[in-house]
Amino acid sequence: MPKAKTALIEPQILYFIVVAEDDPMKVSPLQGFSFGMTAAASLFHPIVSLPADVIEMAMSIDVQAGRRTNGTGSWQWTPAAAYALEGLNVPPETPFWVMLTHDAPTASKVDRWIQTQRYRPLHISEANAKGRISLENADATRLLAHFRKILSLVVQDKPTIDHRMVSQGLKNWTPRLQSPFARPVPEHNISLPNVMALQGVGYSFEGSGPFVGADPAAYMNLIAELANQVLDRRERTYSSPAFRTTPPQPDIYVTAPSLYSDVYENGLNLALGPDRAPVRDLLQMMRKQTKYQMHGSGKTWSAIIKSEAAQAVLHLRAMETKIQVVAAGLTAASTLSATVRVPPAVNRAQGAIRQLASHARTERIKPPAKLVKTFSDVQQSLAKAVGPELCAVIERSRIGVKLITDVPLEWLPLGNLPLMLRKDVSRITTTPGNLLIGLLARNQLLHLAADAFRTVLVISALDPSEPIANVLLETLAHWGPTYGDKISVKVVKVTTRREFVAALNAFAGAVVVFDGHGTHDPVKGFGTLTIGREDISIWEMRNEIRVPPVVILSACDTQAAARSHATTANAFLNAGAMTVVASLLPVRAYGAAMLIGRLIWRLAEFLPAVTGKRGRAVLWSEVMAGMLRLQLVYDLLMPLVDQRLLIKQQYRDITMQAIFATANREPDWWDEALNSVGSILRLDAAALDSLGRKVVATSDAVRYTQVGNPERIVIKSKALLQEVGYDTSSF
Repeated sequence: MPKAKTALIEPQILYFIVVAEDDPMKVSPLQGFSFGMTAAASLFHPIVSLPADVIEMAMSIDVQAGRRTNGTGSWQWTPAAAYALEGLNVPPETPFWVMLTHDAPTASKVDRWIQTQRYRPLHISEANAKGRISLENADATRLLAHFRKILSLVVQDKPTIDHRMVSQGLKNWTPRLQSPFARPVPEHNISLPNVMALQGVGYSFEGSGPFVGADPAAYMNLIAELANQVLDRRERTYSSPAFRTTPPQPDIYVTAPSLYSDVYENGLNLALGPDRAPVRDLLQMMRKQTKYQMHGSGKTWSAIIKSEAAQAVLHLRAMETKIQVVAAGLTAASTLSATVRVPPAVNRAQGAIRQLASHARTERIKPPAKLVKTFSDVQQSLAKAVGPELCAVIERSRIGVKLITDVPLEWLPLGNLPLMLRKDVSRITTTPGNLLIGLLARNQLLHLAADAFRTVLVISALDPSEPIANVLLETLAHWGPTYGDKISVKVVKVTTRREFVAALNAFAGAVVVFDGHGTHDPVKGFGTLTIGREDISIWEMRNEIRVPPVVILSACDTQAAARSHATTANAFLNAGAMTVVASLLPVRAYGAAMLIGRLIWRLAEFLPAVTGKRGRAVLWSEVMAGMLRLQLVYDLLMPLVDQRLLIKQQYRDITMQAIFATANREPDWWDEALNSVGSILRLDAAALDSLGRKVVATSDAVRYTQVGNPERIVIKSKALLQEVGYDTSSF
């Protein structure tokens, strides 16, 4: 019989941010946070001064920084209502828990729960009382003393448990080396995330008081300065050999707090009597805000200051902004990532984005030049809002960019490509706020073998009578010989909601593809998928379906640009998906089918080749980004082949060149493809630039986005792990 695996004490410290119990259906009206969560915003920042696990304090600060960079030394934090603790028990395998509370009633409930535990968590609270550590006095030394006691108790109860790693960590625990930052830094939401990232690797800061800059450039200068400092510190970690098996996480977070789309369009319908005018004016200022400060006339501000209702709305918005800043800041700090807070003007681009979406829906009856022009207008609007100084910081990204925005900044131009094709990009929307917090907290790495992607489920939900019903299936049949036995594609046709649920729940693999119709009705306000003759909302099915880590939606408007937050992609994330590939615009059946076919080929060929012996681990975000880049190259070349301007051999040569360039993460892959075409067709620089802009604007590659946390999926092989000396018995 095989030898039983010895139980191990994990070094991770689990931080629980326990919030006051409130009705989960009652959320802030501007962005959708629970009121208990906004009240607990002060609990996030102090976590960066504490260790992420019980072994990091025995390591040098440079090693700690490297572990932040690739996510192995991230803080694991979970928001929880007090009632959710009932039934929870601290297990001996993960005994290092810290509970953080804000208010006295919640703290008392946590105290009572702690008394029921064999391995009692440490309680840090703003509500001071016996048995708790006050938030202002919380430091690593307090954790050390407590966790040593917990470890002794676990070893007493479980003498055979493997505790060597955590025992060594606690034995050799030393204070984190502190390095004073070069100058005092103003205290402001725009500076806080980067301050948190640097504090997490040992920098100490002296405040210079509140920051009130009349000049918008002063805000951008401060953001750029601090973000560049984080990037400079991060670059010192890139020589770590550990990155071969666990690559670095995205190095830049781009954030932009926003309001519900309905608030931008209609404001709030509040019956306020005499307070109606100042509240209306305040909301109008929020909706039209373009800079880091809201601007209004002296008369308007005077009325707002005198109105209790307007002051309440202003306070609410400040709380919403604060919780987003500190939650995203903690997640970015967990991977030593820089944060670029872009001006609210990006949210004003939604008008141009709506026009683009309208043209995309009617492109069959409008000339392509119209779509190209509108896409250019959107890009110019985004570039103007972000500004050249912050674009230059974003351009520095070497690993990837994480967007925390409602507006599709994936289309922000960097050179002759949108951000989503220039860098590896994923996005979490800022609304609804509670989903945002949940996704930011979902920052654990998911390590998967390349073999986990050898089976793909395709759920086909198109009516058999439709002309496009078999487009994807025929495409997969065409590509089948190239996959061979490397990939098993399981196709399940569904015509009812029940069949859809059954197909999902019967699948145990990593990737599911939905092939069908999607809509996002602006009147209903939420996205749906069409199954047979029924439109279903995934939001209503959270407790019915088991969702794999990766969901790919080959359907229109599943993350519809310029529509509400209640998208189908967000619904799948809410149901448990780690990432969703979704459509920003309507997609075309043949282009969508080709994209899926290419993706499955990429799983069959790219993953085994790159992650095998003498290879490297990859993030799922890189897998998808590379596929979208190759889709763009296909959209450049194939029309030229159809017009007999390129021969098949030239198509194959340029495609192979692009495959190698994207696989090796070469930054000039697009310029090389364009220049190859230009040389063959003898195009001058202006004509080549025009061709490139047309291809980008009309390509299927810019119609898709990665939402959720694709970068948290780390793909590797046993051969790679064995080569570097890892025990793969449990992988």
